Amino acid sequence: MNTYGKALFSEFMKVVLLPFHLKKIKENRIVFTGLTGGTSYEYSGNPMYLCEYLMEQDPGKYEIIWAVSDPDKYRFLEKKGIRLIKHFTWESFGWLLTAKVIVSNGSYAPWFPFRRHQYFINTWHGGGAYKRIENSKPGANWATRHRAKFCAENIDLFISTCKVATKELIRGSFCYAGEVMEAGMPRNDFLVRQELKAAEESVRRYYQLDEDTKILLYAPTYRHGSTEVVLDADSLLENLEQNGEKWVFLYRAHRYQDADMKLRVNGKRVLPASEYPDMQQLLAAADMMLTDYSSNIWDYSFLYRPCFLYAPDLEEYLEKTGFYVDIHQWPFPIAGTQEELWHLIEEYDEQDNRKKIEEHHRMMGNTETGHACEEIRRRIAEVCGK
Repeated sequence: MNTYGKALFSEFMKVVLLPFHLKKIKENRIVFTGLTGGTSYEYSGNPMYLCEYLMEQDPGKYEIIWAVSDPDKYRFLEKKGIRLIKHFTWESFGWLLTAKVIVSNGSYAPWFPFRRHQYFINTWHGGGAYKRIENSKPGANWATRHRAKFCAENIDLFISTCKVATKELIRGSFCYAGEVMEAGMPRNDFLVRQELKAAEESVRRYYQLDEDTKILLYAPTYRHGSTEVVLDADSLLENLEQNGEKWVFLYRAHRYQDADMKLRVNGKRVLPASEYPDMQQLLAAADMMLTDYSSNIWDYSFLYRPCFLYAPDLEEYLEKTGFYVDIHQWPFPIAGTQEELWHLIEEYDEQDNRKKIEEHHRMMGNTETGHACEEIRRRIAEVCGK
């Protein structure tokens, strides 16, 4: 469905869902939902980290429900006491409209007409403020503005990672005038606190890697451009291993990446990471990351490890999408070719890297606390206790 269709659909749903308003809102019911669409693992991200924290801190206090595309894929959650519902079914609409609290990282808010006495928490799914979202891209139209306005009216609490995100993304692109909690993202709590051991062990166990093997993670965003973006993984690994170290190359494609996009990773030593369920664990385990315009640079910056932006299509991406903050003010160096990329890796300086990251955090007005789950939990308790 295109943007115009989604804008009209949201108005249509206001009328269709009116009968559900006769049902009573259940004060301890919470519905969680991750991003819909694409190929991503839905029990993940900010909603998952918050859900796990609530179940650990308040066992049995809340009725927890997760909306997913394929409930059979997540049956293991039922053993934890989580009820599964399937997206876009009449049954799911009933659960959604009788929950006191809805927690999402972006889905439903732009089109689903929640009730006045419900409480919608939008954790969003990207930290910092980097690539522009739809309503702020060049060529934004009435439909994107309509969706932004509808979305803003649907949200009761927006979670922010930094002052710039609050101003440019939340207040600007989302046209949101409501309450913002500047506490950081739940999924980043353990990264900010440097509690990494369990995540690192999980990734190494999954890929059967010993402690001496270093991990290079490539996690680009998606694009619909004409510029070829090609990365030779084997060549990079060969260069990295010249000093006797052992490396592996993990490639995690964006959930909207498809065969028609002009992005390709070559090499026989590439290990697929798109199906790994938790991106934050991959970040925690990665000794080095390559990306481009993805907001995962914000998450990874709290580890103060080497990261490089491989952006052969920068000029075209600027024209079609653009950024909230000039890319040259981001903390990590940019390469337009693989030769430039390797040169930047060779020239990497740990102290300089930390200094640039700290400067970037100050410039962005970093509000990551390492205790986002704790702060949101308190708010949910207040809302459900009224």
